[in-house]
Amino acid sequence: MVQQLPPGYRTVFNLYAIDGYGHEEISGMLGIAIGTSKSNLHKARGRLAEMVEVQGVKFGKTEEKR
Repeated sequence: MVQQLPPGYRTVFNLYAIDGYGHEEISGMLGIAIGTSKSNLHKARGRLAEMVEVQGVKFGKTEEKR
């Protein structure tokens, strides 16, 4: 699902969530504002949550048993 993200979102997501860089470091590496890094991460997380939900998985929640 991460591979389906737009390139800017995917790059920031990977650098932050997988490689462990902070927003200041990411902004320096990519030549973008810190706010842009934060925004791209937020949007990437939202898109991933939507993709997971579409796949029928409740992101962060469990369904009650009947």
